[in-house]
Amino acid sequence: MRAARIIEICLLAAGLASAQPVEIPAPGPVKHVVVDKTHQQLRAYEGDRLVLECRISTGKWSRSTPTGHFQAGDKFRMHYSRLYHHAPMPYSVHVYGNVFIHGFTYVPAWPASHGCIRVPLDGSNPARRFYEWVEPGTPIDIIGEWNGPTKRHR
Repeated sequence: MRAARIIEICLLAAGLASAQPVEIPAPGPVKHVVVDKTHQQLRAYEGDRLVLECRISTGKWSRSTPTGHFQAGDKFRMHYSRLYHHAPMPYSVHVYGNVFIHGFTYVPAWPASHGCIRVPLDGSNPARRFYEWVEPGTPIDIIGEWNGPTKRHR
């Protein structure tokens, strides 16, 4: 206790501390994302408030999108796949390994990707909206399993 008081006196004398308590503003609502493979939907939240909901297409059976708890990594306005013929992946957000959430022109209502999470570029462009909203470190929960028919049974 005495050491803390000495440090406080030294900081006050040096003009590095204030005798008045400093109010730290409360953080805004915590952002988080839920990717639901069962319903092929992405939902983005600020606290309890839903700010974005859109259809997605996750990885097909042979290259299933992993489930688990992740965090948004680096963001790239335009990224090119290192695995699939330098394919363009606009509005990319790194999730894990070679898995990204990114914009795509073909987003069916079933798993069709090589593991990434496809978000539509059409309409109100949810891919761009998500890219601009998400921040590195935002929690991303990937849940569920696709139980619908495979492509050949649709």
